[in-house]
Amino acid sequence: MRRRELLMGLTGLTMAPSRIPSAKAEPRALSASLQSTRYLDFDHADVKIAIVEACAGAATDKQKAQGIFHFVRDRVRFGWANRFYDMRASEVLRTGIGYCNTKSTLFCAMLRGAGIPARQHFVDISARILDGLLDPGTPFVDHSFVEVDLEGRTHRVDAYIVDRALFEPARARLVREGRSLGYGVHRDGLCEWDAETDAFSQFVRYGVDPAPSTRDYGVYADIGDFYSRGSRWNRLNIALKLGIPLYIPGPNARADALRRPDRE
Repeated sequence: MRRRELLMGLTGLTMAPSRIPSAKAEPRALSASLQSTRYLDFDHADVKIAIVEACAGAATDKQKAQGIFHFVRDRVRFGWANRFYDMRASEVLRTGIGYCNTKSTLFCAMLRGAGIPARQHFVDISARILDGLLDPGTPFVDHSFVEVDLEGRTHRVDAYIVDRALFEPARARLVREGRSLGYGVHRDGLCEWDAETDAFSQFVRYGVDPAPSTRDYGVYADIGDFYSRGSRWNRLNIALKLGIPLYIPGPNARADALRRPDRE
């Protein structure tokens, strides 16, 4: 019954795209920022339901974007699933666990499904961001954040990647240890977003110790498009290193241990 009610609620959700001044948004680029793709499958029934739930009570695109941000941040906990990056938005939602690239897939898809232009922007980031959880075997790891167009401005966001239950104790641990990166977060990062500025939990580019990065790959249609082109750090090596049993002792168990209050 709940599923049926939410699906019926889709008729009350405004899906019209945000209006962006033509001087700042080329029509072709704007259209591409609202399309579904193989991985950004916002036309899937489960993603539609999630959008309705996340945007409940929202009257503006800004409010919708914030609702989607909080939904993705906390409904999908930070970690790795057996499919690694190869997950559609609907699969990330169903699995309930994801890391930067898969949570970005879900966030971007839900924004587009709500009529808000959004794109996945790919870079690399120091592998030290995962210290204490996982050793990927490379000095840098592939990373993505989402560019969100709201009220004529583009905001860059990855603060949805680490759920609040993990972010707070992870950052507190970094402060105690005198380090800037580790446990999936940057010490100077954020896990909130006001839909008016940039906000990063991992790809922090400000402060006295910005997260190291050597490559800005730019915007790609989705994660599949990104990994189909050229050399990348982690298309296969992390998946092979993690292996099949991701839900037993390993990086996800270490993250869960940090989330437990008795660990603080």
